[in-house]
Amino acid sequence: MSDCCSGDRLLTLADALTAVLSTIQPICDTETAPLLDAYGRVLAADLIARLDVPPHDNSAMDGYALHLADLKQDQPTRLPVIGQSLAGHPYLEPVPCGATVQITTGAVLPDGPDAVVMQEECRIAPDGGWIEVEPSTAIRLKTGENIRRRGEDVSANTILLPRGLRLRPQDVSLAAGQGIATLEVVRPLRVAVASTGDELYPPGQVLPPGAIYESNRYVLIGLLRRLGCMVTDMHILRDDRSMILSSLRDAVLSHDVLLTSGGISVGTADLVKDIIAELGKIEFWRLAVKPGKPVAVGWIDNCMILGLPGNPVSVVVTYLMLVRPLLLKRMGSEAAEPLRLRALADFQFRRKPGRREWLRARLSLNAEQQLIVSIYHTNSSGALSSLSWADGLVELPEDCVGVASGDEVMYLPFSGFGIG
Repeated sequence: MSDCCSGDRLLTLADALTAVLSTIQPICDTETAPLLDAYGRVLAADLIARLDVPPHDNSAMDGYALHLADLKQDQPTRLPVIGQSLAGHPYLEPVPCGATVQITTGAVLPDGPDAVVMQEECRIAPDGGWIEVEPSTAIRLKTGENIRRRGEDVSANTILLPRGLRLRPQDVSLAAGQGIATLEVVRPLRVAVASTGDELYPPGQVLPPGAIYESNRYVLIGLLRRLGCMVTDMHILRDDRSMILSSLRDAVLSHDVLLTSGGISVGTADLVKDIIAELGKIEFWRLAVKPGKPVAVGWIDNCMILGLPGNPVSVVVTYLMLVRPLLLKRMGSEAAEPLRLRALADFQFRRKPGRREWLRARLSLNAEQQLIVSIYHTNSSGALSSLSWADGLVELPEDCVGVASGDEVMYLPFSGFGIG
């Protein structure tokens, strides 16, 4: 067992993340994915732009391409319309001074014109053979008006998307706009998930006395799939040492991460922590956080072991604040700091300082359009309903002794973790 979990010392979340992140080697295996299968995957190498975007000067408006020098500022200017430049059907000849070409949004700007006047600002002949531009419009127009220049969005041979990016729909679209049909991505992280405890039974079965329905796997597997992991469901492991030992030993052979809930505290049936230590090593197992104080992080061979508490709220909070950053690093990506918003508390809350704490919370706007945050009626870590009610968390730092109504607090929306 590592020194960082010896004695009675509780690690802060920041220290725990710093310590473990430095030990994680991202997986290196890559594969080629078609664009429509690349959402949520991690880009394995910088993607270099092949093309300028836009690939040519084009119009930002429906209107008329013209030479600014032709426009009079003391009387209307009439110009003959000598052709059209349409999206996909460019006008291929230079436009001489004293003439104009009708142009649509996105169409190639012909050689010659240095501005586009919107069609709403022109008087147009009934047969479309000429336009007139008023002096007030002529005075206002500038060189480059309503023109999008070649390469102003993306320049060829520059980094289009950086290595380690978890691909969002807009990123995949950007690659498509370059004519790129496949992307080199890191293979999915292989994660095995198990819940432990004799009291747990799967939904659909009749509960014996003292039993409860197991729910932690359902939230963990959902969170992991949202992150792009390939998940193996190990189901429920009973409080049997040989069963847990055998299951963990088998799982680490074919997975990058093993994620368990329950069995890591100090009770007589809490077997998981000791088995992890027997098969490998534990970096730490207690954090100065609430909920989620007992959290085991360690390794068995090259498989990261993450042992979470059994209470459902503790499972979700420790996943969001600790597990998610570790998984992203293992996937070859980096986790940004959670989004934090300043909001006004509409509640009172007293606490003992020393641990960082998160309260299930919901955000709203008051009549003055200020952000107001409320908390759930109970702070129990077993209140599964609070997670469904909440749309985020209120974060209280280690030295906080309480919150009074009207105090400014930090609110972390679930959407900032990709689960809103």
